[in-house]
Amino acid sequence: MESQTASSCIQVLLEIARGTSHRASIQKTLSDICGSVERYFAPRHLAALLVEPETGDLTFTYVAGDKAELLGGKKLRKGKGVAGWVASGGEALLVEDADSDPRFPALFLTAKTKGCKSLVAVPLKSGDAVYGVLEMIDTRSGGSFTAKHLQDFSAMAEIITLVLEKAYYFQAMKRMAETDLLTGLANKRTFDRHMEREIEVCKRYGIPSSVVLLKIENLRKLNEDHGTISIDRVLQLVATVLKEEIRKVDVPCRIKADTFAVIMPNTLKVPAIDVGNRLSAKISQQSAARQMPNFSLALETLSAVQDDVVPVLGICEACRNEPQGFRKFRDVGSNLFQMFSEEKQATERRQYYRKDVQLAGSFANTETGETGDFLVDNVSLNGLGFTTLLGHRLNKNELLNVTFRLDDSRRSEINRVVRVRYMNDRYVGCQFTDQRSYDTDLGFYLMR
Repeated sequence: MESQTASSCIQVLLEIARGTSHRASIQKTLSDICGSVERYFAPRHLAALLVEPETGDLTFTYVAGDKAELLGGKKLRKGKGVAGWVASGGEALLVEDADSDPRFPALFLTAKTKGCKSLVAVPLKSGDAVYGVLEMIDTRSGGSFTAKHLQDFSAMAEIITLVLEKAYYFQAMKRMAETDLLTGLANKRTFDRHMEREIEVCKRYGIPSSVVLLKIENLRKLNEDHGTISIDRVLQLVATVLKEEIRKVDVPCRIKADTFAVIMPNTLKVPAIDVGNRLSAKISQQSAARQMPNFSLALETLSAVQDDVVPVLGICEACRNEPQGFRKFRDVGSNLFQMFSEEKQATERRQYYRKDVQLAGSFANTETGETGDFLVDNVSLNGLGFTTLLGHRLNKNELLNVTFRLDDSRRSEINRVVRVRYMNDRYVGCQFTDQRSYDTDLGFYLMR
């Protein structure tokens, strides 16, 4: 393997980082990253393995090279093989000569590493938790991996973890925005998006579409009579039956607190009615078997054909010209300045908003030794104003240690250093010297 320069390593790091501006899929992100690593190191075998949290086993999520067909999608038991050792210890590993390394036969010999000359593996971490491993075995040129390769690979791993975490958080936020968290079904926003597409397909190509609505009657009274925990189980049961009993092309959704919907593409009304009756019967059967609270389901089936899409329009919000949600805010270049400005304005509003209060406290002048009690008249993230109980000898620009308690449920104690900015008789206006963009106790207190 030819020696790579520092500048070429930096180029690969930039290539990996540059892709974060447009990648969204975790799978595509991982594939692109491994492609960059493969072009730089030219290994005979490259694999990315992800850890299953419950068991600690590792799954070969991405494999390239000689072992791709053998290992793709396979699992590696916890602690087994090179990747298992790295995942368990959380430390990078370099084996320059497998034949002479005394650890290798005992710890790492597996079907995929037989006959290998050298290998290198690095953990992928979120904090201290290892969630994956990248490993390379041998080089195409026949040379061995060295400490320099391990150093470059470890540097890449740090950038890779940031890139993967960004893709993960994007998908997680998207999932939260599009999914009903209790049932795991698509929410109303996702339902509207699917229905807009179905309506367009119906009008343009004449392909019919139907929607089955299932409404739990008197949901509020059921909550009052049986408690939210029991009724949450009912809602989850309905969701489970919908997911198990419909076709793969159908889309189950929860569009209201008490209403579920199943979008059924290329389906006329009569077959959709039959499906609705079957779902209702299955839900009743499962509910009775699990001894859940008695409830009634109201069924309604709506269908759209090319000449008449009106029946489904009432349950679907019309398309908007302006992009909404993630389609709008994923464009960093168009939105970064606006969001920065709004965030700055919000911070300033929090910082300078003053709340009128009556809180007891005390001050101490560290230079003169003067102390006294006061009553806080107003407070903000920027400072406070108080009235001393007795006369004082304070002067502008003096530093004071102030202590007072909030009248919140925790009786939070605030200890801050302030500078005197204004005085009028016994009233003193002060500014915090240790400016903070956000103070947890004061911040929540001011939001009340």
